[in-house]
Amino acid sequence: MSRKFWLLIPILLTPLQAQQTADQEKQLLQEVLRRLDTLEQQNRELLAEVKELKQAQAQTQTASSAEPPLAEQVKVNETRIAEQAQTKVESSQKLPVTLYGTLLFNAFSNSKNVTNALGPYTLLTGPGNSGATVRQTILGFDFQGPALPGGGHVEGTLATDFWAGPAVPSANWLRIRRAGITLDWANTNVFLGQDKPLISRYQPDSLAEVGVPAMSGTGNLWFWLPQVKFEHKLHLGASNGMDAQVAALQAGSYLGSGNFSPSPTIYSGGVRPALEARLAFWHKSGETKKFELAPGFHVSSNHFDGVDLTTKIGSVDWLYTVSPKLEWKGTGYYGQNVASLGSLGNGFYENHRSAVQPVVSAGGWTQFSVPVNNRLTLNVFGGLENDQAGATSGAGIARSSSFAGNAMFHLSPNVVLSFEAQRLWTRTFSGQPNTYNHYDLALAYLF
Repeated sequence: MSRKFWLLIPILLTPLQAQQTADQEKQLLQEVLRRLDTLEQQNRELLAEVKELKQAQAQTQTASSAEPPLAEQVKVNETRIAEQAQTKVESSQKLPVTLYGTLLFNAFSNSKNVTNALGPYTLLTGPGNSGATVRQTILGFDFQGPALPGGGHVEGTLATDFWAGPAVPSANWLRIRRAGITLDWANTNVFLGQDKPLISRYQPDSLAEVGVPAMSGTGNLWFWLPQVKFEHKLHLGASNGMDAQVAALQAGSYLGSGNFSPSPTIYSGGVRPALEARLAFWHKSGETKKFELAPGFHVSSNHFDGVDLTTKIGSVDWLYTVSPKLEWKGTGYYGQNVASLGSLGNGFYENHRSAVQPVVSAGGWTQFSVPVNNRLTLNVFGGLENDQAGATSGAGIARSSSFAGNAMFHLSPNVVLSFEAQRLWTRTFSGQPNTYNHYDLALAYLF
């Protein structure tokens, strides 16, 4: 080949090498860009993971700040277990027992000494016209028993106070108020024990009159009497029903007072069982409204001086929850010889032919309750008992009526402060009127 040809080869290869170099640089640039895109994507993913980790850490810190450390939780639990071990009440049969009651302090004042106003039945009394007491404190137990055939179970209750005995220091006696055993099924129960009369189911809400319930002697038949009570519930749809109750009870041998000498208070020679029945018709509307109306009767017989003194009483009681802010309840009765259930005590009298006859009585009470809010409730109630005029002569009370109101304020869920004012009017068989005012400040600790 000629020398010129060899000289042309480098010249011809130079553009080709330049093209290859440009291609290599382009590929390198593309690889760099691809790697940058990959790094950018990885950075975004790392940032997202870091954000999630920070959020999880923040939530953990919040939970940790809301809950005490584990060691502190263990300490709290150990303390609670120790407290439960100290306050635990257990029966010999290893069945649950619940202790409940009301530690009640009363400071009271009366316009005049009411020791003999209505006998032992109404208004707190002391050495004079005023005083203080804790005798109305209530101590009770609820017992949970074993299961019964047919899906039932056994329950028991015992409620006591310290109202019995003389009202002097260190002389208070424990007294049974309500006690009994209940055999309970879904719609049927049997109660055996001591309770108020079946025809006097409700009572006024008061912290001033507890040892003897409010309105006693003015329409509230309150004696706690031994009895066997049967109840059956009949549902008539979702909102209506009937509760049928029958009781056989010991009405007591107390016949009240008569115009006989030497003793004004008479007890019969023996005790006979009494029969009571009550039929309650009820209707519910929503969660708060309820209406219940219940007629009833009581029949029993006592003997004095060879004379059969029959007790016959017709009654009606009611409960009407008008709204969450208003409730109305009460009881009324009409009958003869009602002293054995707890009234003014006028059981019988001797007529102009020297014949013993039962005293005819009419009475009752009613109450309106207004829950202002979760802490404050206002109660207004009144009652009346009117015994047959002219049945007994002298200073015996023939008619009594009272009107009272109280305000109950919850300082805490289980501490209640109450102020109550009451006025009592009485009239003797001879026509002598009297008026008494009663004021009470009570502090109750519920446990």
